[in-house]
Amino acid sequence: MVSDVFFMNDRANALQESIKNKAVKVFRDAGLGELFKPGDTVGVKIHMGEYGNALNLRPHWVRTIVEEIQKLGGKPAIVDCNTIAFTEYTSRAITADHLRTAARHGFTEETMGCPIWICDGEYGFDDVKVDIPHGVIMKHTYMGRKLTELDAMIAVTHFKGHPMGVFGGAMKNIGIGCGSKRGKLCTHLLNDPVYGRKAWGINQQAAAALAQGPHPTQLERLIKGCPFGVLSYEDGVLKQNLDECHQCLACFGIGLFSGVFQVPPETLLLWPPAMVDACAGYVNAIGKDKIGYVNYAMDISPWCDCGNWHDRALVPSIGVFASKDPVAVDMACLEATEAVAATPGSKADDFGFGEAGTERFTNCSSMAKVSQWAQINAGVYNGLGTSQYNLIVSQPGPELDFWMKPYSVDNPWGYANREGLRAGNWAPEYPYTYDRIQLSMTEFSLKPEGKVKEMEIGDLAPAKA
Repeated sequence: MVSDVFFMNDRANALQESIKNKAVKVFRDAGLGELFKPGDTVGVKIHMGEYGNALNLRPHWVRTIVEEIQKLGGKPAIVDCNTIAFTEYTSRAITADHLRTAARHGFTEETMGCPIWICDGEYGFDDVKVDIPHGVIMKHTYMGRKLTELDAMIAVTHFKGHPMGVFGGAMKNIGIGCGSKRGKLCTHLLNDPVYGRKAWGINQQAAAALAQGPHPTQLERLIKGCPFGVLSYEDGVLKQNLDECHQCLACFGIGLFSGVFQVPPETLLLWPPAMVDACAGYVNAIGKDKIGYVNYAMDISPWCDCGNWHDRALVPSIGVFASKDPVAVDMACLEATEAVAATPGSKADDFGFGEAGTERFTNCSSMAKVSQWAQINAGVYNGLGTSQYNLIVSQPGPELDFWMKPYSVDNPWGYANREGLRAGNWAPEYPYTYDRIQLSMTEFSLKPEGKVKEMEIGDLAPAKA
């Protein structure tokens, strides 16, 4: 069986070719409006970006999908769930922080034109258990309870790399984003007895290195950041009372990236298929025939919007894709990004994967260098969809569809605002120009002197008091 994926590139020369309006057109061509009926509550599943990241979906890219759902009679709501705390300054792990971060990035009820639901409660514990019918490794997981109130869902996804899942596409958006705290911990196997936090050893040399430096040292911060008081440092030894550990992973950021925690290598290798297993559980809980997918393959950074920073895009922006099949739409994005040369000076270029046809996500995104095809193969195994697809190039919609209301051919701007325009003062005081221009066209066109020297900020002399 072959699925249809609709596509439009990122080039534009007119209003109807704006990338957000192309997203509406591929939404229509893919038949995503058929997934719900008038009066249905339709979740628009997005990732609103971690504090510090600037490449998450633009609010107006999402707003156009919201408005299209409203035109069709649906009742949209922006939906997401809280995260687990990967750093000591995480910004979306409780609802209050999550909404503040979302607002900072431009996502509010006013800007979206619909409610914003954080679906797993104040601290991420309001959830329901969902079965995974045919998982690669997982049997069940936990979904934000409020998601059960949806009649349908449109997953609007920023396609990019991902350190735990190789790439972040439609399956990641749902597989991670619909999970409660327990769900996310399950998806990353962090509370598993074999692969999870309690199975992690301690590298005492790395711990001793973290104990050096001014107070509070990184080790002191690591210990203080545990809400359950699991860690202690006594006589040069980092100890952990695992009986008190709830595997919340507030210790993850410092502990993992410093090398203090010794993680079973299988844990990292199993992250991509587990992510897709979780996606299958959530899709089946909501209804496989009730979810559509729009992928923006733009600003294709090496790592996810879950990070509080981002790197230069691996490849130039590609465009926007839509399908009823999450596996096919992710596969189409993967193949499209592999078909072009890397962005000069990007991580892909630095690592030697600048040529088209190289596996950039495998080699530049995955922490464990897991194959970028792992998620696709897991999606096929789970029955989420097929990797085989027809790529159908859509054509722009009518320009009039995208005029800003209330303007139309029957109510153009000049007509609608005629009273205010007629009352204004249009006449300047003359003359307001010189008799002749003060620079010649040759002088306009000469390249001026530019950079004098390049240096590091540390090379600057200290300012005098």
